[in-house]
Amino acid sequence: MKIKNDKIIIQITCLIVSVVLWAVIIYNTKPPMTKLINSVPVTIRNSSALENSNLILMNSDKDNFMLNVNVEGPPDLVSGLKRDDFSAYIDVLGFGEGIRSAEIYITGPSGVEILSKSPSQIVCNIEGIISKVMDVTIQYEGTQAENYYKALSLSNPSSVKITGPRSVVNAADMAVATVNIANATDNVVKTVPVRIYDGTDTEIFMSAPVENVDVIVPIYPTKYVSLTPNVTGTPEEGYQLTDVTVRPERIRIAARQDILDTINELELAELDITGASRNIIIARDILNTDGLLLLDLTTTPVVNATVDKIVDKELVFEPSEINFINVEEGYEVVLSDTQSDITVTVTGPSSIVNQLMKDDLTITVDMEGRDIGLHEVSIVCTSEKDVNNISLDQEIINVEVIESRSNDEE
Repeated sequence: MKIKNDKIIIQITCLIVSVVLWAVIIYNTKPPMTKLINSVPVTIRNSSALENSNLILMNSDKDNFMLNVNVEGPPDLVSGLKRDDFSAYIDVLGFGEGIRSAEIYITGPSGVEILSKSPSQIVCNIEGIISKVMDVTIQYEGTQAENYYKALSLSNPSSVKITGPRSVVNAADMAVATVNIANATDNVVKTVPVRIYDGTDTEIFMSAPVENVDVIVPIYPTKYVSLTPNVTGTPEEGYQLTDVTVRPERIRIAARQDILDTINELELAELDITGASRNIIIARDILNTDGLLLLDLTTTPVVNATVDKIVDKELVFEPSEINFINVEEGYEVVLSDTQSDITVTVTGPSSIVNQLMKDDLTITVDMEGRDIGLHEVSIVCTSEKDVNNISLDQEIINVEVIESRSNDEE
């Protein structure tokens, strides 16, 4: 009976072993599974070595390097794989400036074979870190108050040192400090940041911060003052100075208020016309401009000294053209039938005298206090024109004062 039981136990054991062996065979003969794992992050090793060599990786996507990996392995292992199960990196140790290709290294779980990776390399753009000094350009927001002037601004320091990748530093075109001066009536003093711009007015950023600068913008009040010529000397005999003009006649100046309040005109450098026989047109500098800013003056002021030849001109008046003034009421003045014409000689600058007409002269006799009877009276000739002298060939005439004939007719 015992033999029969042992036989049964042996048979059962063989059956179990057969089942296990069958399962192992079935498992080991299941075909392997492949899978594409996307967007595996790629890290950068030894980036500090670049920094220590004053180098920098310029790739715009350097913080987001990714690769896709194709793997193969047992289905039950591969089917659950995620990108976090893999580790990928590039090593930039020993890289110099320029374009370099870095091999991507990747590891995954045990039992999984990496069939391919894409990309297999990353092209690295490595640049040197350089510096250069740039002058600070001051720009303004807003405009100073009306009738005030913004003078040349200063920054301290007047230049800044910028540091960054070679291509960025080489592209830097302007270092700008911007100051708000809206409605300013006094000096503006501010500490402001400096921003760096390329040739297209696009702001660029340095790998090292750019320092702030102290900016002083002088703001001065303004006003207009006249320019005064300073003419000395005497023209050639027979000539005279008839007019002096300045162009411009006035200019706008700016200065501290205490200085501005003391100035109403500015004198020009001396112009000597000794011996001149013609007009003189010449530039003359403005004197005594210390502490002043001369605004809107594009050229040196020009003085025009007009020098005219002195000439005579004779004009003949008939006695009837004499104007008797202050004749007593009820009286009238009668000229002798023998009264001759009166010749008037006018002396003065040719530019005036040559254009003179009889209408420009007035011949008068003042009859104030003259009663009925014969009288010797003085003739006076005047003109509104700017002449040197007026003379008459006769200065006394005989007249008779009589009762007005209009009264007799009444």
